[in-house]
Amino acid sequence: MTDFSPMSKAPAFKDAFYAMAKTQLPKSTQVSFGHPGISNQPDIVACLDLTSEQAEATLSAARRTREETLTLEVMVSCFRNGYGDSDKVVSDAAYALLGTLEEYVRTTDTTLGGVVRECFLTSHTSTGYTDPQSLAQGRTIDIRAIFTAHARISS
Repeated sequence: MTDFSPMSKAPAFKDAFYAMAKTQLPKSTQVSFGHPGISNQPDIVACLDLTSEQAEATLSAARRTREETLTLEVMVSCFRNGYGDSDKVVSDAAYALLGTLEEYVRTTDTTLGGVVRECFLTSHTSTGYTDPQSLAQGRTIDIRAIFTAHARISS
């Protein structure tokens, strides 16, 4: 991993989140560092858009530190064959995957190995239903979640 810490903790944050997802989620889940491409895995977690905002922190003649707010958009997508009230089954599966990630950064390793000061799930949206054009194949639920982290840039 290249150390970008003098400029930003963003690359290290995404690297750490991706590595955590790979180890915490079931092996049957495809975890992708970016867009997952064409995949037939029923469960996909993709680390997508990464943003950084920086503001001045302490100022001195020797160091000009910055406070950095990072956000990572994570997509959770689950597919299941079947009809009936299967949207609930798929929604439960997707929220279980998201819950695993949220629980880890909230209680187990809040700093993602010391990369950031803290990391939290700050928002999420879900389609809540399968697109009608896909119903003949099965049910899919997508969740887009935002994880927000804070870090201090001190070099």
